[in-house]
Amino acid sequence: MPDVFRLLAPPSRRHLLEALRDGERSVHDLVERTRMSQPSVSKQLRILRESGLVSLRSEGRHHLYSIRGRSLREASEWLSYYERFWEGGLKRMDEALQREPGPRARRKP
Repeated sequence: MPDVFRLLAPPSRRHLLEALRDGERSVHDLVERTRMSQPSVSKQLRILRESGLVSLRSEGRHHLYSIRGRSLREASEWLSYYERFWEGGLKRMDEALQREPGPRARRKP
């Protein structure tokens, strides 16, 4: 799994993936959707493609980009462990707070 978190740290790459959520897009379409310059879009797409997060399909003179979900899925699965960890911890904390007497129930010395 490539270091997905490092790859997605720049907001420009996240914007490109958001623009690709609904399917294939050309560079021209991505430039319009993200309001980034064409050289910037091309550079970020190259990085995403080389990392395996995005695929390229040529159709005549058009180059169409799309998301490759495997690396993102692996990152999501990795994060899901920590989501369960935090949910469990928050549930235990809530239970402990429910058992603890409130400020009015405590006696003053």
